[in-house]
Formats: sequence, C-alpha cells, structure tokens
Amino acid sequence: MQTIRDIRHNQDGVVIPSGFKANGWSSVLSHEMNVLFQSLCFVVTEHETKAEMEKALDEIEALKGTFSEPVKEAFKSEADYEGYVNLLNRFKSFLKRSDYDYPTSRAEAIELFVKWGLVIDHEDYWDIPIHPFPDASQLFKLSEVESLALAHVKLEALVHPVFSRLVLMLHERDENTFSISKAEMKEMLNTNDQMLAEVLIKLTPYMEEAIENMLELPDDEKLNFTIVWERIYEDFLGQPFSSNVQ
Repeated sequence: MQTIRDIRHNQDGVVIPSGFKANGWSSVLSHEMNVLFQSLCFVVTEHETKAEMEKALDEIEALKGTFSEPVKEAFKSEADYEGYVNLLNRFKSFLKRSDYDYPTSRAEAIELFVKWGLVIDHEDYWDIPIHPFPDASQLFKLSEVESLALAHVKLEALVHPVFSRLVLMLHERDENTFSISKAEMKEMLNTNDQMLAEVLIKLTPYMEEAIENMLELPDDEKLNFTIVWERIYEDFLGQPFSSNVQ
C-alpha cells in the first residue's frame, strides 16, 4: 500500500488521493465530510504526530461548527437553511440505509473514515492511503440510479485525462479541421480501443458534425472532422470564448 506519508516529501502542496473522487467518495459524502477529509489530507501532509494534526484541524476555519445541529440564524435566509437541512437529511438517510449513523462530531466522522479505510489510524499519527483506495460502491447499499451514477464517475475519471491529452494535442496543431485515423490516435495517446472509443464519444459534442458510424470504421480509415474550439473553451474555462484565450 502507498500512503500520503510515503510520498508527501516528493510532492508540492497537499496530497489528495485521486481515488477519493474517482471511487465515488466525493459524490456520496456530505459537504462537511468532504471538507474534513481534505483537511485530514492537509494535516497528514504537513504534520508528524496525531497531537499536531488535531491542533491543526482545530485551527481550520472551515471545520468550525461542523457536525453540530444547524442553527437557522447562521444562514442568510430561511430558504438557505431549509435547503441545507434537506441536503443533510439526504446524506443521513443514505448512511442509515447502510447501517451507519451520521456523525455528530469530528471525532465520530474520523472514526467512520477509519472504518471505511479512508484513514489509517496509527497510535501516534494518522495516515491516508493513496493506492489502493477504497471504492464507495463496495461499502454502501446503493440504488440502481446511484450505482449507475458512481459507475459514470469512475469512467469519467479514467477517460477525462486521456480526452484532455487529445484536446491539447489537437490544439497544438493550430487548426480546426483534422484527418486522423483511429490507429494514429491510439499511437498518439498510447491507449487501447476501448478507451479511444470513450474519448471519441466524449469528443463528438465538440465536432461541427458528428462522424457517422465512427466506432465501426476501420482503424486505418481517416476520421475527418472539424472541432468547434469555442465549445471546448466554454466548457473547460467555464466562460464564453473571448479574445484572451490563446
């Protein structure tokens, strides 16, 4: 097993395991439990003993008041309060379905993390696994919709880096229209047929026109397509294309 303490001195900044998102945890945990886990990643990266880690957690502003009953006066409006309570109750019901009680304190939340394998509790310090990382879908009772949603999250975590690499390679050519075979793309990306198929499906909405029967075409046949870069800029940057995008 590889842990944060194994690699923290070789990394810049806080180490957060990619499996936390890829294996569904960021989707199934409440906001405050997400914040606590990322805070634990920070203190494990920065500190040596459990006492030092506890003290550092005490000083994190975002953790103050977490796991206590929400107070209506702390919210800007009645609607904000009700929205938060409804969301929190949803997470409580999700945990209860798998026979877990929602934590009422930071200590209880950390105990759950330890039980689920997200945190390793040594006598004098905490550590966090990097690889292998627990899979949320194997620890909770999921509805069919939830199972499909987590499967999509896992697939997206695998596909997105390869898709991003293809987009960057195409963008470096400084043109809109391309003629590339699937064999050439697989070589460019150092990937296999299944992953390339997922990447091409993800690329299709950014094409001026979709390629008919794209997945059935032979590997050596050229795929001719035009990319609408403005759509990619909007999705990647979260804002409309503007002249400052190079």
